Order: sequence, then C-alpha cells, then structure tokens
Amino acid sequence: LLKNLKDEVVKFLSHVQIQRQDEAEQIERQRREAAEREKLAFQHAQASAMAASDGDGQQSPEQDTAAAPQTFTRDQPKVGRNEPCPCGSGKKYKQCHGKL
Repeated sequence: LLKNLKDEVVKFLSHVQIQRQDEAEQIERQRREAAEREKLAFQHAQASAMAASDGDGQQSPEQDTAAAPQTFTRDQPKVGRNEPCPCGSGKKYKQCHGKL
C-alpha cells in the first residue's frame, strides 16, 4: 500500500512537460496581456456615474441620494457575549454560537 502511494507521488512529481522557448514566451505574453486587459476593464462606480452625467463632472442631486449607503438596522437587539445563546442550548453566547 505504501509502495503504491510512493510510486504515485513520484510519478506525479516527476511529470515533466518539455516546452520550446518560443512556446513558453508566447504563453507568458498571453498571460501578461490578459492581466493588462483585466486591469483596464476595472471601472470605478464614481467614474461610471461621472461618465453617465452630462459631461461637466458634476452629479445631479438625485444621483447623490441614490449613491448614499443605507444604514443597517437589526430586527432584534444584539446578543451580548455573556447572555444566554438564542439557540436555546443554555450555554453563554460566547461558548456556543459566538465562539471565536
């Protein structure tokens, strides 16, 4: 069993693919071009909004309110670390679901 495992590991680690220099350079060039295209494709939300505006660089008031983040509100109060766990186990929250 161990011999088979060792044979498989050696076979996997010793697998070699021989590439010509020009093939390796072409693959590397394609990777670099793909990375550059990915960088260029990134668009910032604020820049997109500016491009969509009328071109003077100023946002209209309705765009400012739409971009404002909403405040998170909880349905139930936050459970303290020393309070009983809401799952009903009887343990403290920090020893049950609040464990770090």
